[in-house]
Amino acid sequence: MSARTGSDPVVRRPAEGPGAAVRVLPVEEVRDDARRLARWRDLERRAVEPNPFLAPPVLLPAARHLAPPPSLRLVVAERGDRMVFLLPVADATPRALVPVPARTPLRRVHAAGLRTWLHPYCFLGTPLVDPEADPEAVWTEVLDALHGLRTAPWLELPTLSAGGPVAAALRRACAGRPARHTALGARGVVRRRPENTYLSEWVTSRNRANLARRRRVLRRELAGDVVTVERGHRDVERFLRLEAAGWKGRRGTALLCREGDAAFFREVASGCGAEGRFVLLSLEVGDRAVAQSTAITAGGGLFGFKRAYDEGLAAASPGALLDADLLDWFHGRPDLRWIDSSAEPGAADRGLFGDRQELGTTVVGLGPAGRAVPLLFGAVDGARDLRRRAAGRLSTLPGTVRRASPGSRP
Repeated sequence: MSARTGSDPVVRRPAEGPGAAVRVLPVEEVRDDARRLARWRDLERRAVEPNPFLAPPVLLPAARHLAPPPSLRLVVAERGDRMVFLLPVADATPRALVPVPARTPLRRVHAAGLRTWLHPYCFLGTPLVDPEADPEAVWTEVLDALHGLRTAPWLELPTLSAGGPVAAALRRACAGRPARHTALGARGVVRRRPENTYLSEWVTSRNRANLARRRRVLRRELAGDVVTVERGHRDVERFLRLEAAGWKGRRGTALLCREGDAAFFREVASGCGAEGRFVLLSLEVGDRAVAQSTAITAGGGLFGFKRAYDEGLAAASPGALLDADLLDWFHGRPDLRWIDSSAEPGAADRGLFGDRQELGTTVVGLGPAGRAVPLLFGAVDGARDLRRRAAGRLSTLPGTVRRASPGSRP
């Protein structure tokens, strides 16, 4: 599907009572419309499920600096002077959605659907939905309108919070539609307790003693007290240098290695910092930062963003020490009700972030061509699973056999 220029026509779904006006708009058009931008900001602050990665101070810098696809648009639903739904989308083919083997027949499928645009620093795909609206009705209006607006055969919604009200309403709205729901697994989160019992619940006494020992080692090695302080958005340059000094810098994936990525990070820190929503915690000994962690607040949650640590001190696990201090800091903030680690499902932080949040992907068929969505994406998921199993079996082979296997890298 080729990208359209300008705004797509508005579609209003006939319904009992006032329906939502659904539009698919270029990001710049929303950004430059002061009234609509204010509605977006208001929706993000009030969303039934907070998602700071779709906030204007995060999404707009991403659209400026992270080379978004030309087809990037915002799906917006409005009722009167209130925005009730917002989701960034871009054209996508099945191959772009998940990795599949090169000879898979899907290679011959040229039709493109729509997919939530998740840039490399967007860790949650849940759309913004007005808490005062019926989320199922909003989803129904958006899905009914989308095919007419973009003539796409499907909409793929990855990395949804599977147990949240937005995903639950989507499943109800899909009851009479061709759709496929795929579980992605869980990632670590922290939900507030009445008392600061997080470490004692999730970390054994032996491992807690080990953390204390490593803190003493760090204090002795650097001859100073080990403290965690909140530095805020004005310390971003030190964070960027700390990250670039490690393996990410050597691989060329650190923020400072990519001009656009560094500019994006600086703008997010500045924009969210101006709203009091950017958190930068720094584990320090004297004037030396040995680990730093950044996050963004939204609603009652703290959402992990970027982390870095001094690799010369890796034996003391400064990152784990900072995570332990983060739990103390979090408990001292009664306005925060949870931490979302923003980690990939199954990531190794589960020891210190012991609660779980299930994530999932939903693909919804749009229009007559969308009837094939369950079969099509079932084949894509099957090809992906076959590839993972094959990679797992290959990893158990002796090195010489693995190097001689077809398709293995020299």
